[in-house]
Amino acid sequence: MVLLEPLFGSDHLTMAFVDSATLILVCFPSIYFLLIKPMVRDLFAKAEAERALTEVQASNEFLRQDAEERIRAEALERTKADARIQFQARILAVVQQAVVATGKGGVILYWNRFAEWMFGWTEEEVRNQTLAKVTGFTSEAAKSGLSGFGAVKGWTGEVKAIRRDGSSFPAYLTCSTIWRGDGSVAGFVYTFMDITERKSAEAAIRDSEEKYSTVVENSPTGIFIYRNGRLEFANQRFFQMVGRSQNDLAAMDVADIIHPDDWAMVREMWRRRLAGTGASQDYECRILHSGGETRWISGRTALIRYGGEFALLGNIQDITERHKAEQALRDSRETLHRLSARLMSAQESERQRVARELHDSIGQSLSAVKFMVERALDEQAEGPESPQTRSLRAVVPVIQSSVEEVRRISMALRPTTLDDLGLLATIAWFTREFQATYPHMEVERLIEVEEFEVPEILKTNIFRIMQEAMNNAAKYSQASRVTVALRQVLGDLQLVVGDNGVGFNPGEIRRPTSAGGFGLASMRERAELFGGSLILTSSPSEGTMIIARWPLPEEPTS
Repeated sequence: MVLLEPLFGSDHLTMAFVDSATLILVCFPSIYFLLIKPMVRDLFAKAEAERALTEVQASNEFLRQDAEERIRAEALERTKADARIQFQARILAVVQQAVVATGKGGVILYWNRFAEWMFGWTEEEVRNQTLAKVTGFTSEAAKSGLSGFGAVKGWTGEVKAIRRDGSSFPAYLTCSTIWRGDGSVAGFVYTFMDITERKSAEAAIRDSEEKYSTVVENSPTGIFIYRNGRLEFANQRFFQMVGRSQNDLAAMDVADIIHPDDWAMVREMWRRRLAGTGASQDYECRILHSGGETRWISGRTALIRYGGEFALLGNIQDITERHKAEQALRDSRETLHRLSARLMSAQESERQRVARELHDSIGQSLSAVKFMVERALDEQAEGPESPQTRSLRAVVPVIQSSVEEVRRISMALRPTTLDDLGLLATIAWFTREFQATYPHMEVERLIEVEEFEVPEILKTNIFRIMQEAMNNAAKYSQASRVTVALRQVLGDLQLVVGDNGVGFNPGEIRRPTSAGGFGLASMRERAELFGGSLILTSSPSEGTMIIARWPLPEEPTS
């Protein structure tokens, strides 16, 4: 502009600018409406068309992708359905039950492999055949399964089925309805299960139950089941024992049956048995008969499970007669014991009387005769000895021997030392006499008590047991040593007589004979007479030992 200014000048430039501006202002509206606006409208419409086309293309692509996804999903679903159908078909093929599908009219549409094995027909052979014709499933049963209540709810039960070869077998049948989508019936599915083995097992169980029931009900002993403090079951013999009937079982209380004095013991034992703490299985107690009679029973219990819980199976036997017999035997034994005691006492008294008579009467008479003979001999000593004198002098030793024999018999019957000097002196005298009689046997005497420590009532029996034991040792033992001991052991008075002889087997039965054999029984009887006991121990070549002991009375406390 600066370079043009010298040529035209500043006024001319201003005018030219004004003219151009005027021209533009006058012509622009026309140009806008005639040229720019249509051009802009066309460009906008073209842009809108391109945008709409792009949207349509995007929508078409989305629809195409969605269609492809749906096609793929449907194909996958069809594949899954086919796989599921194939899997179900395989299951039906291997299931251990005969599965049969029929149409509404009963024509067979499906027949699995197990049905082929069970009935002997292949699927091709039974196709288009009716179920009743092939399986023997009767028309009456089919009707009950195909109509009315059975068609809606299905049908189950036991039927008699027939195989291809004509053989029959019991089967358990279930029938289920196949429904269409519109609710109409399309057909039925039947499953057959061979229950021959189950029927045999049920028959065996029934036979076993009948046998068990027969055995239980005809058992000579009472049988019961005890649980939660109540009797759950009892057989007929049990009710006979307690004098009640089967109708009384529900209201029966065990405490009313068992004697009150025995109920605590029985209840505690049953509680321990149920707890598994090892209580005794066997027991004896009294029961109360409904008629008021008390009877004795012997019982035995076993821990069982009954109704899902632990219970006791009890078995009882009436032993009332046995108890009566045992009581009679005890009474008899006590009577015999008393008789034996009186017999021994009478025997000792008689021995003492005979010994006294021998000593005081015959002994003194013999002593008097001896004294008179000796006096007569002394009076005739001054003159010559005649034949009569010599005869009298020969009689003196005989009389003296008779006196000594009477004294010996008297001492054997009843030692006077036992009454005069006591037991310990009598033991000492007897062992000296024994040693003198049997010099080949050494006698060892061990006395560890005082005379006052031995009860007076036991002295005679202690001496008699010792006498019998030592005499037996002398007769049978072939021993070289005999030991006699009298001591106190743990509050008991104990007499021990032992030898080192040949011994014997105590288990062998030794029967009494006319020559004897009652010695051991006599010693035991004497020991038990006053509450004592006698033990014999022996074995071949080991000697014999007899131990008699008596409990000593306790000393009174101040």
